[in-house]
Amino acid sequence: MFKRITAGALATAAGASLVLAAGAGTASATQAELGVNISEVSPNPVVVRGGRDVEVTIEVRATEAERVELRLRPDTDDPHTLVAKEPKLVRDGELWRYVTSFDKSDYRGRWVAIADAYGKDGKKATDTTGFTVKYVGGWKKADTRLADFDAGPEPVRKGRTLYFSGRLQARDHWKWRGVRGEEVEIYFRSGHSSAWKYVTSAETRWDGKFHAKTRAYRSGEFRAVFDGDRRLDDSSSRPDWVKVKRWHR
Repeated sequence: MFKRITAGALATAAGASLVLAAGAGTASATQAELGVNISEVSPNPVVVRGGRDVEVTIEVRATEAERVELRLRPDTDDPHTLVAKEPKLVRDGELWRYVTSFDKSDYRGRWVAIADAYGKDGKKATDTTGFTVKYVGGWKKADTRLADFDAGPEPVRKGRTLYFSGRLQARDHWKWRGVRGEEVEIYFRSGHSSAWKYVTSAETRWDGKFHAKTRAYRSGEFRAVFDGDRRLDDSSSRPDWVKVKRWHR
């Protein structure tokens, strides 16, 4: 199904592709033959990554044109409709610039851009060009692990300082490397509870190592947790049990 946009307004027309159209401005003062040329499709190829939209600009140069229509359609016999967002249109003399977008729902493969320029006398000039739309799946996050986690000393007297240490690492091909500047959180779970409670946090050093401390109040398990980010997957350490002893008079 065609979608026609004329000077920023959206209307529906028949067909199987996208139509971007704009009314003409002031006629050229000099007489010249009607002509049209699709000068650029950028980017080309159009690479859609994950769930992101990719903005595409199509520049058309036309002489002696009252209006210019731009159609985008897949170069295939299978029917397909491009769901278009309202494009931004900029005209500068003989340059007509159209902007639309592609996402992962659009046809992947060869596309054809067809520009039709219409003159005052009803004549039409046409130019076509091809471009490619590709899809690349979302970025895969790097695996991480919290190695060598330790809570101590153990046993420890109630009210004394309890220290935590460990190392955050990310997989780099076949090796594990330390990750710097990331926050690692410490959680506690008593022997009579299934819920983990936040205790404190620490930032990793250049080699991925981290250190934190708290006061010891009761026996239970501690573990380190990394929530991950856009580059790194989340991970948790193995639990470490600490026995807390009471003071005896």
